[in-house]
Amino acid sequence: MKEVLVPISDAGVSRWAADQAIALYRREPAHIHLLNVQRPLPRHVSQFFSGADIRAFHNDVGMKVLQSAIEMLDEAGVPHDDHVLVGKQAETIVNFARDHHCNQVILDSNPRTLGSLFGLGSISSQVRHLMQMDPADQMPSHAPGSG
Repeated sequence: MKEVLVPISDAGVSRWAADQAIALYRREPAHIHLLNVQRPLPRHVSQFFSGADIRAFHNDVGMKVLQSAIEMLDEAGVPHDDHVLVGKQAETIVNFARDHHCNQVILDSNPRTLGSLFGLGSISSQVRHLMQMDPADQMPSHAPGSG
């Protein structure tokens, strides 16, 4: 069965990503992985909390980002696994895709970050770049405007 990664960085992309995953699943059944990557808390903040509290915080925030996609996939009867990880977003997405042998990564092609507007690259473009650096990691992606 095809392994498909759907990284969701914010709730604004969640519905689009779920629509893409549902459409793909209807064409060809696949194992869908929803992923949210949280940035680590700064050390000057994290020093006041236990590791368990920080993990719970990241998981709660990440699951809130994934919530509407989870609900849409559940309503459509699409099986999925939901993951929240902490780290550098693009690198964590690429590593997850490699570790889980994902055949496809569904990426949004429309930059939504301030950095991307200044040419610093969206998370999607960073993921594509990292995947191109190692031919073994190249996976097709599907996003609006990509061919």
